[in-house]
Amino acid sequence: MTLNEQNSAMAGAGGGAARRRPPEPPVRLVRPGNEDITIGENSVLEGSFDTRGAMFVDGAAINADLNAGFLSIGTCGRVEGQARVERAEIAGVFDGTLVASGEVTLRASARVDGDIKCARIVTHRGAVIAAQIRIVETEAASGDGVAAALAGLQAAQGPMRRSIRRRFKRALPLAWGAALAFGLIGVRSIF
Repeated sequence: MTLNEQNSAMAGAGGGAARRRPPEPPVRLVRPGNEDITIGENSVLEGSFDTRGAMFVDGAAINADLNAGFLSIGTCGRVEGQARVERAEIAGVFDGTLVASGEVTLRASARVDGDIKCARIVTHRGAVIAAQIRIVETEAASGDGVAAALAGLQAAQGPMRRSIRRRFKRALPLAWGAALAFGLIGVRSIF
């Protein structure tokens, strides 16, 4: 066997072995602005943060301008400034303006001061709130103008109807008692 034949035989054997190896896992593609940001417990940061991912704050973000898909403030965390997010969960301190297109959850250890504008809010017993809270309807839920006006009208009538029902239920025993008393008086006067 010539040297070229030996090299080609070895290359053929080596080439087959290389094909049998399991492929390496694909490389994770990271798009700019899609990373999660974590501010550790002993960290104090100041400035602007922008991500489509999540932002976890266990330290402090002072004079902050936050844009994130999800904001989580831990029990030791503190955010002072403004934040625009899709959803937020607060267990620590938030002081400033929070605008959320979705739900804001205030845990029992939360302390909130400033302004909150969101679509929904969940408040656990024990949360301290010294903020102006505005619940706004999301654009997707509002639909056209007529549907939004109808929903607003129904929402306005709901509490009024409940209060009328409540008053009627309270007055009903009194009315039955009065009718019974007047009936007995009437029956007594006949005899």
